[in-house]
Amino acid sequence: MQAIEKEAASEGTTVNADINSILSQHFEWHKKAQEFGIVEIPKAVFLSLTEGLDDKKLAQIGREVIPGVWKEMAEFWFQDPSPEGIMKHLMVRAKFNPYNRTRITQEEGNYTLVLHHEFGPRWSIIAKNALQEFVKQSFHVTPRITVGESVVTARFKVSPRNLPTT
Repeated sequence: MQAIEKEAASEGTTVNADINSILSQHFEWHKKAQEFGIVEIPKAVFLSLTEGLDDKKLAQIGREVIPGVWKEMAEFWFQDPSPEGIMKHLMVRAKFNPYNRTRITQEEGNYTLVLHHEFGPRWSIIAKNALQEFVKQSFHVTPRITVGESVVTARFKVSPRNLPTT
């Protein structure tokens, strides 16, 4: 209990707020991640694995593996494999994973999906291809993608006829 009190004091929060945060993280992420089979590995190991792959293989993983995993996780988490469920999953993941952050905005059919990560330019290749494939499959449009070392952004407009059906 002293550790929680000390952490709450250093963060300027209350013990109750910290306990609620811990419980939320457990039930919204850790428990479901464990049930789904998510494996934790040290960041250095993960970076080393991506360094061993060429750009073509990284792009293939982004196109062929990641969108399917996102869809399966949305189905598992929310029983909703729709594009909205997938985006909800990305937001929950970002809430609890310090290495991946997601921002999604939507206004009058104009979407912006921003993935920020701490895995370097090799992971940006995967993220770019994953976002591109997700948008094409879900909204039937080709997004404009910008890529940086740690940020990948997809922008696209969805007309009412291209909105996904659930």
